[in-house]
Amino acid sequence: MRAARPVATALLTLGLFGALAGCGAVQEAANTANKVGDAANKATLCIDALKVASFTPNVADPQKALEETQKKAKEMEALAAKAGDTTLKGALDGMAKTMNEVTLKDFGPESVANWMKEKTDQVAKLTAACG
Repeated sequence: MRAARPVATALLTLGLFGALAGCGAVQEAANTANKVGDAANKATLCIDALKVASFTPNVADPQKALEETQKKAKEMEALAAKAGDTTLKGALDGMAKTMNEVTLKDFGPESVANWMKEKTDQVAKLTAACG
């Protein structure tokens, strides 16, 4: 019986190490799954953000264009709040800021080109953050 004790102790120790190694593998699998989930989340956010950013306001009706742009800014802010990636969050916040700061004057004939260029620059930053 005494000889059986060291063998039993050794087997229990090996089992414990095996269980710990298994926990490490489970943790590694969980980390991999989280990374895949984060990538999928980022891709979904990017698709949604690019849809929001791709709108073109109807400058023939400046008041409607302003309202539509401000609505899109709120949508962009909501997407930014969901972003875990800091680069993506910064791009979304920048796009939302550009949209929030628009005024009726920006949709005037002499200003609309400047505002559209600024918006295009923000979309380029967003696209880069998504890539």
